[in-house]
Amino acid sequence: MSYKNILAHIDDSDACVERVTAAIALAKRQEAQLTGIALALESTISTYVGIDIPSNLTLAQQDLVKNAAKSAVAKFESAAKEAGVNYVSRTITCSASKAPARLAFFARHADLTFLGQPDPADRGASFQESLMDGVLQHSGRPVYMVPYIGRPNTKVRKAVIAWDGGKKAVRAVNDAIPLLQDRGAVTILVINPKERSKEFGGQQGENIAAHLQRHGVNATVDYQIAPELSTDTVILNYLADSGADLLVMGAYGHSRLRERTFGGVTESILHHMTAPVLMAE
Repeated sequence: MSYKNILAHIDDSDACVERVTAAIALAKRQEAQLTGIALALESTISTYVGIDIPSNLTLAQQDLVKNAAKSAVAKFESAAKEAGVNYVSRTITCSASKAPARLAFFARHADLTFLGQPDPADRGASFQESLMDGVLQHSGRPVYMVPYIGRPNTKVRKAVIAWDGGKKAVRAVNDAIPLLQDRGAVTILVINPKERSKEFGGQQGENIAAHLQRHGVNATVDYQIAPELSTDTVILNYLADSGADLLVMGAYGHSRLRERTFGGVTESILHHMTAPVLMAE
């Protein structure tokens, strides 16, 4: 089992360098084709401000947007060519409101999509969140989120799976198998495990560990009892303490906007992640 078709959203930001580096490294290991997609947004200023802009200013803004997309593509192609991976690049011109759906369309035809974690200090953070939300909800494919601070510099390739036994966690784990096979160790994290009857065959997490082991994944289960802490706090603390370079989990909630209103594990993880996160919904 391996990835053969990987997609990456590319832009002209500094954070994109780490995202492209991660996508290229995986494409090279998996002998996969890598597609880089840049977005050239139409009417960018009026989209965000909601007012009419003089035509000359709009044209100037469009030139900036097109040049930024061209620069992103050039950097992507240079890095991919240097690494010796098969690559394709394309620029999509559309409005900001349509961009998530357009990117989700292309993500449906890839094994895995690389996106960047929104930087809250960046003016475009809300747009990055809309891309993430759109691809997670509407592509039916897993998303690999790269932190805007970059990936941890660790020689130990270790993954943590946030496991609750639900179908979204199952999908995330299955989609992550090629990545998990790359890791020297994989921990299945079960928080406040539930009592299981004999019909489920063992402790919570044991069955998925056995499944992964049959795929050549070095998986073990770790139980964390912390009823006084929120689930996201336990996951983030465990991720930091273990020195893992990947978190695998299901994406819960019908939209990130709803989770911002009511709170949620997914939203918290995405805003405070210290290592890449593979999510599936």
